[in-house]
Amino acid sequence: MIKKCNGCGIELQSEDKNKQGYVPKEMLKGKKSATCQRCFKLTNYGDFIPMEMTAEDYRKEVQRSAKSAKIVLAVFDIIDFEGSFDDEILDILREKDSIIIINKIDLIPGGKHASEVANWVKERLSEEGIVPLDIAIVSAKNTYGINGIIRKINHFCPHGAKVMVMGTTNVGKSSIINRLLGEKKATISKYPGTTLKATKNVIPDSNITIIDTPGLIPTGRISDLVCEKCHLDIVPSKEISRKTFKVNADKIILIGGLVKVKVLTDNEMKPIFSIFADKNVTFHDTKEERVEKLITEHTGTLITPPCEKCKDEFYALPTKTEIYDLNIEEELVFKGLGWISVKRGPLKVEITLPEAAEVIVRDAFIQPKRPVK
Repeated sequence: MIKKCNGCGIELQSEDKNKQGYVPKEMLKGKKSATCQRCFKLTNYGDFIPMEMTAEDYRKEVQRSAKSAKIVLAVFDIIDFEGSFDDEILDILREKDSIIIINKIDLIPGGKHASEVANWVKERLSEEGIVPLDIAIVSAKNTYGINGIIRKINHFCPHGAKVMVMGTTNVGKSSIINRLLGEKKATISKYPGTTLKATKNVIPDSNITIIDTPGLIPTGRISDLVCEKCHLDIVPSKEISRKTFKVNADKIILIGGLVKVKVLTDNEMKPIFSIFADKNVTFHDTKEERVEKLITEHTGTLITPPCEKCKDEFYALPTKTEIYDLNIEEELVFKGLGWISVKRGPLKVEITLPEAAEVIVRDAFIQPKRPVK
């Protein structure tokens, strides 16, 4: 019987410590399973060892697991909802019964009622042709809503079932699985590509088998265009930051050094808008003629991310410039970074960012509390 790592699902071996799945021979004797060297170092020391697996490898692993699953638990990050989308995930959700899990509810600034979040998610998913069996609003960090997931599975599958958990990288999939199992089995980290192969575990005192699958790597996320340190800085682990702007036309706002926002609206009534992102991402408003100097001299200090290590590579990426017209209760989303929410419109902006980054206009998730005059 082939033994697999408890944490990432990779097949274990004791022959070559430089290859995937290595564990010392003495650690395998008399044991049905163990934790590979990579997961051990990541869990105990924070050392991340990248593995040579392609996005296609991950997709095949997910497709293989989907065939045996009765229900799919699809995990989405509410803070980077669009960044949680992947064509493979959406295709599976159109074909199979699913329960949608919305994680990181605790990171929303100012709080938001679970029913509001569920209604907003339902509308967004319907635009993609997806109608789930149910939606669970949770926080893997503080266990909010976790027991509700088990109740929902039991409701739709009273005699038990194989349930596949899937999602993109960094949505908190492994954290949710550990909460469901009541112990730390899946290796948790903010690094993409931590889970390598599917793993199966039974939820205690139930007939529910949980199949953990590797996180899929979507396209278009800004967080995937920087170094590992900056990637970790962009992915929120605490309540996200927001800053509100009321600026004149032609003013430039830098979101870190990642996105340049130029305000084009030239009305007597200035537009008011808020920008949301992780607290490690700086917001800086300036004049257009000062932008180049700021980026050249202050990236890694006043302007972050990118950092000193990855700024040259990031700024060498091809860029694109696009113009967006936004109204009140609309948001402009930068996948893998954050979003702009209009409090008083209209707002016309020119956006410059990497060509590989994706931008989406959506109905506001964070609604203005009252009309701004």
